[in-house]
Amino acid sequence: MTRPLILALTAALLAGCTPAAGPADVFSESKTAVEEIYKLQAAFHRAKTMQDMTLMMSLWADDATLTIQGDARSPYAGSASLKAFWQGSGSFVNRRLSLVPSFKTQIEVRGDEAWLYFECHDIGEFDQPTRNFAADVFLAGIVRRVGGRWVFWKMTAGKSLPLSPDHYYFSKEEAGWRKHS
Repeated sequence: MTRPLILALTAALLAGCTPAAGPADVFSESKTAVEEIYKLQAAFHRAKTMQDMTLMMSLWADDATLTIQGDARSPYAGSASLKAFWQGSGSFVNRRLSLVPSFKTQIEVRGDEAWLYFECHDIGEFDQPTRNFAADVFLAGIVRRVGGRWVFWKMTAGKSLPLSPDHYYFSKEEAGWRKHS
């Protein structure tokens, strides 16, 4: 069993599942949520790489916020503000391949909300001999299930430097996850 799945199952159990819900039911529901959230982050990277604004905007709740560490204009709140941000971002201005170290992805589900952490390592001019690291960032925060699908809700982004296989650049506590739930 993977660490994110164990976290999701533990979170579901701690969230007060009723005795009528057997372990198989909790496991199945948590596993499905983790899979759907993992697909959300995969779609995010696809939207950036393919410069697909329609897909990118479909991944965010209407009332979502995105705080960018070090950006005095943030937080970006609501669909119009988020769209304007993404249209001017490096991934939508420049052609990049957005990669993610999947072993660092964190997902913890509590009902219709979840903690999500992942990193993006973008390669500029990815199909050219001059390719280069264009960006190393994280995206982390609270995602929600809205209308049966998972979307980004209260997210924070920042630099993930220096690169590290075991350092996380933002925590659940910083996101208010413990206080929130």
